[in-house]
Amino acid sequence: MKTKLLSSLAVCSSLLIVGCSQKHNTLNPEDSAQGWTLLFDGESLNGWRGYMENDMESAWNVQNGELTLKGGSQKGKYANIRTEAEFDDFELAWEWKIEQGSNTGLIFHVKEGPKMPYLTGPEYQLLDNVGFRGGDGNPVPPNEFTGTHYAIEEAYQDASNPIGTWNSSRIKVVGNSVEYWLNGVKTAAYEMHSDKWNKQVAAAKFGNGNCMERPEKDISLSRITAMAPLLEI
Repeated sequence: MKTKLLSSLAVCSSLLIVGCSQKHNTLNPEDSAQGWTLLFDGESLNGWRGYMENDMESAWNVQNGELTLKGGSQKGKYANIRTEAEFDDFELAWEWKIEQGSNTGLIFHVKEGPKMPYLTGPEYQLLDNVGFRGGDGNPVPPNEFTGTHYAIEEAYQDASNPIGTWNSSRIKVVGNSVEYWLNGVKTAAYEMHSDKWNKQVAAAKFGNGNCMERPEKDISLSRITAMAPLLEI
């Protein structure tokens, strides 16, 4: 039987979710046999809603098999979205690209309540490592680059492709053990709720409630394949 789904996924405002290289976003027989399930059908917003019931459809739409966000000003309204389905242990794979100056991420084990989803769960960061500038006009530190356990530790290496080209990402969560992968390279691994992790979170920017700077850009992601296999028990 499959595991019970418990914790939701959230996508912050500068990300675009899209279909795979097959027609729209479909599963081949091998994917289905392995237990993968689609989170985006390549045609509609079904299965997604705004975080804290915020309006999603005014900011997100589907074009040519792509779940697309049209950005606004840095101080504009955020358009964070989340899955309606909830997950416990999972493996999530998706393909994405961002435009110059973008800063976004994918967050898991999200619990609604706080104003922003990154205050509720770990984040897989997606960033223009070179072109993005924080609120002070300076580059952000390496522990906020693409593929990092956001604001906690630097990635093992920078495996990101050039801005405007496709990247393939994966998150694997089994119990408290978490792995991040980027373009076939493992970029992070950690144990949630360990003594080390608790100290790192307390020392990070989340500890004093600081917000992340997220300039919203016009993004044209046309391939984020969001699929999550349910683990057998």
